[in-house]
Amino acid sequence: MTLIRRSMVTDFGCVTEEQFNRDWALCLVTPGINLIALTILLGKQVAGIRGVVVCLAGLLLPSALLTALLTAGFMLIRDLPAVKGALQGILPATVGLGFVTACQMANQPLRSSYRRGLWQTLFAAFLLVGSAALLWSGKASVIVVLLTAGGIAAIENVIVERFWPKPNGVLE
Repeated sequence: MTLIRRSMVTDFGCVTEEQFNRDWALCLVTPGINLIALTILLGKQVAGIRGVVVCLAGLLLPSALLTALLTAGFMLIRDLPAVKGALQGILPATVGLGFVTACQMANQPLRSSYRRGLWQTLFAAFLLVGSAALLWSGKASVIVVLLTAGGIAAIENVIVERFWPKPNGVLE
């Protein structure tokens, strides 16, 4: 996920942060393997059907080959003390990677809401923190949190546009 985001948004600029975040949210709601769904969406946006084929091949072929080779190699060395120690360090690093990616993805919606005013910034922060708290507690599934947050944001947007429009059409 981190490498896909960096390549598509930062390095090559194939999609914007907003497009990437929207596509990722859509992939989380759909059943199946999220990274494959994201790869298909991004490949289609960038180069149509050829993009889908190239992106899927780029995701799956190296991953499958490396997984097979690493698994075979790991079976030979899994009981060594150094390997056990290395695995203990990999888990926190993996969590750290996920945290950094989440913070990078949160940056765009928070900046966008900041440009629309204080209320929008507070509302976006509320959804961000509330969603994270619900997921952290384990009391709600990802799909329930995404659908609830999307529904609340849709209702809030309709209310703001209806009752607090600005003369030039920009919301505050």
